[in-house]
Amino acid sequence: MRSSAELHQESNSAIVTIELRDEELRPYLDQAVRKLRSQVRIPGFRKGHVPTSVLVARLGQEAVRREAVEDAVQENYEGVIVENGLDVIQSPNLRIVDGAEEGDVKVELDVALRPVVKVEGIGSIEIEVPRVELTNADVDTVIDSIREQMATLNEVERAAEEGDQVTFNVITVDGEREDVVTPYLTARLGKGEVSSEFEAALVGSQVGDKVPVATTGESESAEDGEAQPDTKSTVLEVLAVRELVLPELDAEFVGQVSEFSTVEELREDVRSSMTTRRVTEARSLFEQQLYQKVLELTEPKTVPEALLNSAYQQELHEFGHALDGSGISLRRYLEMSQQDENALAGQLSSKAAQSVLWDLALRAIAIDEAVSVEPAEVQAEIERLTASGAIESRPGGISPLQEFQVRTTLIKQKAYQRLANVVTIKDVDGNEVTLSQLGLDQLVEAETDVDAEPAAVPEQ
Repeated sequence: MRSSAELHQESNSAIVTIELRDEELRPYLDQAVRKLRSQVRIPGFRKGHVPTSVLVARLGQEAVRREAVEDAVQENYEGVIVENGLDVIQSPNLRIVDGAEEGDVKVELDVALRPVVKVEGIGSIEIEVPRVELTNADVDTVIDSIREQMATLNEVERAAEEGDQVTFNVITVDGEREDVVTPYLTARLGKGEVSSEFEAALVGSQVGDKVPVATTGESESAEDGEAQPDTKSTVLEVLAVRELVLPELDAEFVGQVSEFSTVEELREDVRSSMTTRRVTEARSLFEQQLYQKVLELTEPKTVPEALLNSAYQQELHEFGHALDGSGISLRRYLEMSQQDENALAGQLSSKAAQSVLWDLALRAIAIDEAVSVEPAEVQAEIERLTASGAIESRPGGISPLQEFQVRTTLIKQKAYQRLANVVTIKDVDGNEVTLSQLGLDQLVEAETDVDAEPAAVPEQ
């Protein structure tokens, strides 16, 4: 069997020509006859016992040979595709151009190829993440919040300050008439528990004060349609001011709020927990922003229907699996998210399109950055996947197409690694952040280690 491919890059397609000698086709003819014999019913013969001559006379020589050709192509298709270096994205259309009835056979396959996109300017990408470095003040803030939960409240005879707890009535004043509209409200000042207008009025007030609240002072309308001054105003009557008395930060306090016995142990635990949370948050934001910024640089943004349909089915499967795991029905989910099935389908379709574009972008970056993998790396990955059960172990080894897919996955992983190393990462204070600080040591470019597990491309 010989094969060749004629590429048509403008349409992302190719015509694959396969030539089969008559003797190469003969085993497939015998196979086709056996298969058709078991499927066709002919009066006067038991199913599966129709003579070959009768079967061919009934179906026609061309139909039998086409069945044989299709079987031959199907059995050798993966090898042909890999041999010609084609990245096919859907099943081909087959036509027999020579030998439909006898002799050697020539077949042409119309195949759709994965498109190649452009991703320009990855070196100019800048990503901002939260600050990951902790200061002693950060740790103090968390510990003080724990102390506040254990604090006592003492009434004071002084003006209210930020941090105090104030109890007050909200009063509406209209001329000489006063109405308490909300009695006995309690709020901590400086904690965002009340509006900024209330906060400004209460800071500096004392028990017994009736402090006015600043308002715009306009009513909704008047007879002539113009806004008129509002005669009503709001005042806050201060009933109590209490200050928080924090417990001493000592071994006794530490024992009450934790499993530790010393202040330093508590501080170290707080620091470790905060660092983990900050790194996790920063890493997640880095990955999300990198994903979006690469998609913005990718052109064209249209994706083939075949790839979109496949990605949509994958998104649908994962969504259904997530729903099953959460125990929420589709109907309940739609009610909670306030959308209908069409809106959900549109959401999944959009996510699928982005997923396809991201995959194409990584492949393009691999080409632009001349990313390659060594045979030893591919073999090591095959062995790892086989050991984990991700690839079925077979006596003859994996198929050429499976090996091609493993190589492609490794190339995309290296492309992502390269991408992560060329972008600029800074925190909100403008300080440069390294991949190691984000817990992404596996992405730091270094000498190739064929036995190391490759860095996975994060799913989006």
